[in-house]
Amino acid sequence: MIESFTLTLEPERIPDFDPWYYPVQVNGKAVRLGKDSKASHDYLSQWQRYRDGVLGNKLLNRLNLKDKSLRDYACNCGYWGLRAAERGLKSYVGIEGRQVFIDQGQELWKQNNFTDCDYQFVQGNVADTGVERDLVDISFCIGILYHLPDWQKLLRTVAATTHEAIVVETRMHPNFMQRYPGDLKFNRIEAAGVEELRMPDYNEIVGILNEFGWKNVETLVNENKPGPLVTSGEWFNHGFAGRVAILARR
Repeated sequence: MIESFTLTLEPERIPDFDPWYYPVQVNGKAVRLGKDSKASHDYLSQWQRYRDGVLGNKLLNRLNLKDKSLRDYACNCGYWGLRAAERGLKSYVGIEGRQVFIDQGQELWKQNNFTDCDYQFVQGNVADTGVERDLVDISFCIGILYHLPDWQKLLRTVAATTHEAIVVETRMHPNFMQRYPGDLKFNRIEAAGVEELRMPDYNEIVGILNEFGWKNVETLVNENKPGPLVTSGEWFNHGFAGRVAILARR
């Protein structure tokens, strides 16, 4: 299965799609991840190795994706959804707050959706677009909970509207407060100065899933060893040890 997708773009359009956070080849050349952003290429490359170790082929091959519907919260360019589509998805909805990633996703899926999966990208707050209340077979909730002050609300919505499987990947800590620069326009975080949000707690995540009847909750094992984290500025400087990936099934 493909782990790096390809795009063909007119040279003058290439800068319009930066920064890429996932491995893509444009006009036959691998993009430099994080170009002109706060995250360095080396940092994002490590994140990709880490996430591929918990969310890659080993997990995707375990999910029954053929003819299923998938909703992807904070989907970025829809990379994980596209890898799921290779396995026969019927439909995909990616929810994302940032326009550049919506643009990336539209182009990426247009040129790489070889299975003709029906797909849609919705821009807005991941917890309040309307589509998140529709029923769906499978939900991906990757790298978003710790960005939200009311992550419990989103997780309850996911748990209540998903039929078969939920994949959650998040940073977690029961008492840690994440500090955000106020100029980071990520979904709802737009206040001036610095905002603090409490990290999700593993037991609380599992408790919410159990509350909605998700009794088969499994912690996923990382197959890749990313090594010491390459720092990329104070805000991005948090390691892999405080992260967890969870697969919940009925």
